[in-house]
Amino acid sequence: MRTKILIITMITSTLFVSNVSIAELGKMDKAEAQATTKFDHIGLAEMYEKEANEMTAKAKVQKELLEEYQRHSEYYGREGQDFQSHHDALLREYTKAAERNAEMAASHRKMAK
Repeated sequence: MRTKILIITMITSTLFVSNVSIAELGKMDKAEAQATTKFDHIGLAEMYEKEANEMTAKAKVQKELLEEYQRHSEYYGREGQDFQSHHDALLREYTKAAERNAEMAASHRKMAK
């Protein structure tokens, strides 16, 4: 019985989190479609710069975790390779996201001029 409740709770929370991120994406698309003035584009550029900075900070954390793993890989045992590949993938994704957000910010800065 507890297992069923746990599984239902996990599925529900996963769906809730994914819907929130989809809603945020919809807001971004709507904001970009409605951006007509210089100030709209400046606001979007600032928002993308903020997001790029957050992604850069997250990438930095992942890089520090990977460096720690490299220094003390013997502490991680069999799960060490999973740890390394997981955090390496996160580092790549955060780095790409930071680059994309920086490009979008530059694009909106250019549109504002």
